[in-house]
Amino acid sequence: MSNHSHPAPPIVLTIAGFDPCCGAGTAADLKTIAAHNCYGIAAITALTVQSTQGVKSVHVTPSAALRAQIEALLEDSTVAAVKIGMLGNRANAAVVAEMIERFSLPNVVLDPVIKSSVGDVELMDSAGVKYLRDELLKRVALATPNVPEAEFLLGIEIRDVAAMEAAARLLVERGARAALVEGERVRGENTHGSGCTLSSAIAAQLAQGKHLHEAVLLAKVYVQKAMERAYPIGKGPGPLNHFFRAQAESATRGVHAEELHPVQVPPSER
Repeated sequence: MSNHSHPAPPIVLTIAGFDPCCGAGTAADLKTIAAHNCYGIAAITALTVQSTQGVKSVHVTPSAALRAQIEALLEDSTVAAVKIGMLGNRANAAVVAEMIERFSLPNVVLDPVIKSSVGDVELMDSAGVKYLRDELLKRVALATPNVPEAEFLLGIEIRDVAAMEAAARLLVERGARAALVEGERVRGENTHGSGCTLSSAIAAQLAQGKHLHEAVLLAKVYVQKAMERAYPIGKGPGPLNHFFRAQAESATRGVHAEELHPVQVPPSER
């Protein structure tokens, strides 16, 4: 009997670092992708030592190992979208640019992670930032830097919405087909991985055939709801609740659990 009798969902590749507390990086991406009814695959760019209280250290994946990961995945599966997060250094950024070109990867969303939001640890070397700005931007459908990242990439000060819009236009002038500069007007304490979640949600929406404007709007709503329904994990800013939709439906589905999995009880225990 074939194990391919059911149609596969869209496949989304995330290329990012691993966060052990699973609020950001590939863990957040994979949860987000699954929540959007897509299938996530991942290439790990770095192992981090971190918790909700911040990043303590980073161990970047050698570029040859990253290339091998991506090649193995893309030779096995056809992806509908790609999310790029933390890359660590120039060598890894160059590998990703090479893979985008070689495999003609569609719907590439770049979240240019440069520095940790908690812990103030560098997550990209200076040569990598330059390569990202001058080369990788030209190969992506959308760049989603937050305000500090956009300031670092462009060497400008961003203090209001007008400046954010100007920064987005500058990123497009540098080669990105579109840019979204994320603001920081967020209510609530549990925001760990919100940038990762937004970019991967956009990628998942694009993978399902949404146009870019609609994909961004839907992703923003998803992130807002995931933050509103977040819960405290750890002692620092907690992660988003990526599966809030499934949890809202669980009570209704639970009513039918016995029909799906009948339990046989011996007469002596009835």
